[in-house]
Amino acid sequence: MLKKDTIVILLITVFIVTPAILALGAYFVTKNPSLRPLGITVERLSEAGQLENKSLIIAVIDIGTEAKGTASKQSYKQAIETTFDRLETKANVKFRSVPGSTQTTITYIVGESRIGPFPVERAAEGVLAAAQAERMIVAQRHSVAKEQERRASMTKSAFWQKIFD
Repeated sequence: MLKKDTIVILLITVFIVTPAILALGAYFVTKNPSLRPLGITVERLSEAGQLENKSLIIAVIDIGTEAKGTASKQSYKQAIETTFDRLETKANVKFRSVPGSTQTTITYIVGESRIGPFPVERAAEGVLAAAQAERMIVAQRHSVAKEQERRASMTKSAFWQKIFD
């Protein structure tokens, strides 16, 4: 007869392992990368069309509600877009209102990186860094795509290669 401790350990194991096995089975059937346990990557989601990849650079302009002499949002947007166009990149410009602040700052968000915040007078200091960060992300995604193509071209004869690929 099984001991009480053994039954408890078996039940815990079943409750932990079963969802992962079901998710892996659903992934094999649907090929939906969001169902793959512990395998959700940006590359797989964008490859499956579940993630849009329009612009990697987001310029967030924080305008204080008490800031004096600020330019219009359109002029900020046009200046940022023109600057990044000259570097042959695209930037998505977003605005936020900061209550009680007298400053206008800009932060560049590229992937997981945050460059800034910079006062609007020194906004140009982060442009080259943001453009270089975007180029590094694009190069990394390109190399990941090449690696995925290489793996797809290999024969998948082993059982574990089929499961972990």
